[in-house]
Amino acid sequence: MKQLYPWALLGLLFMLPGSVLAQGIILRGQVVEADSKQPVVGATLKFMDFRDTTNVTYAITDRTGFFQVEDMRSRGYRLVITSVGFEPIRQTVRGGFDQDLGILEMKQSTTSLQNVDVTGTAVRTEQRGDTTVYNADAYTTMPDATAEELIQKMPGIVVENGSVQAQGEDVQQVLVDGRRFFSTDPTLALRSMPAEVIQRIEVFDQQSEQSQFTGFDDGNEQKTLNLVTRENMRQGQFGKVYAGYGYENKYKAGGSVNFFNNDRRLAVIGQSNNINQQNFSSEDILGVTGSTGGGRGGFG
Repeated sequence: MKQLYPWALLGLLFMLPGSVLAQGIILRGQVVEADSKQPVVGATLKFMDFRDTTNVTYAITDRTGFFQVEDMRSRGYRLVITSVGFEPIRQTVRGGFDQDLGILEMKQSTTSLQNVDVTGTAVRTEQRGDTTVYNADAYTTMPDATAEELIQKMPGIVVENGSVQAQGEDVQQVLVDGRRFFSTDPTLALRSMPAEVIQRIEVFDQQSEQSQFTGFDDGNEQKTLNLVTRENMRQGQFGKVYAGYGYENKYKAGGSVNFFNNDRRLAVIGQSNNINQQNFSSEDILGVTGSTGGGRGGFG
């Protein structure tokens, strides 16, 4: 029996790395300017899997230059850090365990652009003070895609299990052109907006209504997405319908219609099903009852 112990220990050693990777690891660090040591805000970090270059994870530094990515499962990455006006940083990162990558220093670019014609893709993101701005035109989506499908392509924004996270925090409200669109359900607003009407998406921390009213910061902030629409799309109607049918006469159908008239916004949404599914929060349902089988309707 004693002779089995070394083999058992050896087996445990082989099992440990796999269990750690199965849980996912956390990588964090800070990006600063090499000379001034000031944080580089809005720098883009691209983690490429050594074994599968199509497996890419993105992150964006916050106002302090800090970044954190979670649920990293590869054994190693190629990291590329870019920011406008700075030389890129390229390095390898070992996987398999949580680690702090420390302070990463970016040197200012010395490349002169005088008398040079530059052509290329549109700028994807930029930092305007405390606001991160995503250029919707820089992200390719399928025809008839929703705003939810659009933001899933943007680094630093995650949609999972009915919730939306931006910069590692839960998004608590979605605005359209600076005005609240629906009440407490960010995913409902994102699913009802076509991607094609959006010009850019702004991510910022909005002060509480009390702070805005009194002018004093009470420390309560809400992570906010503001969908800025294209000027030529601010008048008119648009929407979509869907339907599905399956075994045992199970079905799901619904649709949404948006009415835009400059500063006025009206959305009509509806759903009917017999699979006991409800997509709307209680505050978004205004008592309009659909057909039997769990139908719901609402306005935002």
